[in-house]
Amino acid sequence: MFKGRKPGQRSRNGESWRGRLSRRHGASHRRIGRGRGRWGALAVAIVAVLIALLAFSPPLLAAPRGSERAAERSALMSYPGRPIRLIVPFPAGGVPDAVARMLAERLTLTLGAPVEVDNRTGSAGTMAGEVVAKASSDGHTLLFHQSTMLIQQGVDPMPYDVVRDFTPVVRVASAPLFLVVDARLPMHSPEQWLHAVRSSPAAYSFGSGQAGTPAHLYAEYWVRGVRNGVPLVTAKGEAAVVQEMLAGRISACFCSFATVQSHVRSGALRLLGVTGAARSPLAPTVPTLHETGMDGYGSAPWFGVMAPAKTPRAIVARLATALQKVTAEPEVRERLLSAGLTPLEDSPDAFATAIRSESIQWQVILRQAGGPINP
Repeated sequence: MFKGRKPGQRSRNGESWRGRLSRRHGASHRRIGRGRGRWGALAVAIVAVLIALLAFSPPLLAAPRGSERAAERSALMSYPGRPIRLIVPFPAGGVPDAVARMLAERLTLTLGAPVEVDNRTGSAGTMAGEVVAKASSDGHTLLFHQSTMLIQQGVDPMPYDVVRDFTPVVRVASAPLFLVVDARLPMHSPEQWLHAVRSSPAAYSFGSGQAGTPAHLYAEYWVRGVRNGVPLVTAKGEAAVVQEMLAGRISACFCSFATVQSHVRSGALRLLGVTGAARSPLAPTVPTLHETGMDGYGSAPWFGVMAPAKTPRAIVARLATALQKVTAEPEVRERLLSAGLTPLEDSPDAFATAIRSESIQWQVILRQAGGPINP
């Protein structure tokens, strides 16, 4: 940053920077004015020569654009030229890792080159992100991540900027969060649950499986402004939250469908609403929270693929087309739905727009929920 005086700051003799600039400009203007007659003819001649030269010169600005397009065509013709690494910030064996490996297997067939999963756990996913942010922008190193990376920007210092250091390819699936309550409670709608919480906050509680996640922030956001607050309980994972609910020690949570579906079918838990812009095919009769008049719940967690910044557009487009083809396969869609995920039809532009808008939303929720929350 510049170390000079700030706009509006005055010098030691009380003169503002605008005053000094005006005085200096006036003095130089007067000096130039004295020589205007002497230099006027020469200036006109110089301008005339420059115009003549430019008229016969090749268009300098067109060459880089043409060379850039040629470079992209060349890169696409040789892509992929070696195995592709799909960096995954999740440990092996979980649902996210299984999805990444399924995508890698299908992409290998579609692209004609090996796609290898590289699990880089640690630092809440930032280690994997940093590897890709610093990788060559040739499309051979990709990141499979989730939307929590947008929340982390407001929680901890990051070694990269999500918007600046990555090129969005596509989101492959969303993981909508459902507002779930203990079925022994008399609430059957989000409005009834909100009224009960506001009327007697100490009688109810919200649970989440990990601080700093969308489920946790949505719970914080829900009880913002409630007098005396509502107990927020953090358990060791989403499955532990559900067990606490079944035992009657937690009243409600924002949870994934896969974790609660069997207990919803048995009648032990009840779905009141779902986050996101549209209803989930996992439970199409459950309204979105936006439908019920609850604003601020339009983002549903997602899993997506990104490339390093400045990856050629032609390569990004090829990757996006390949991933769209993969997620459209009936078997892939069925496996995603069985894991509690909703397959998405996406594009690089739509993904980029979602990243920008959701980044703003999560930072607003962080502030309204009481500031940064350490995961």
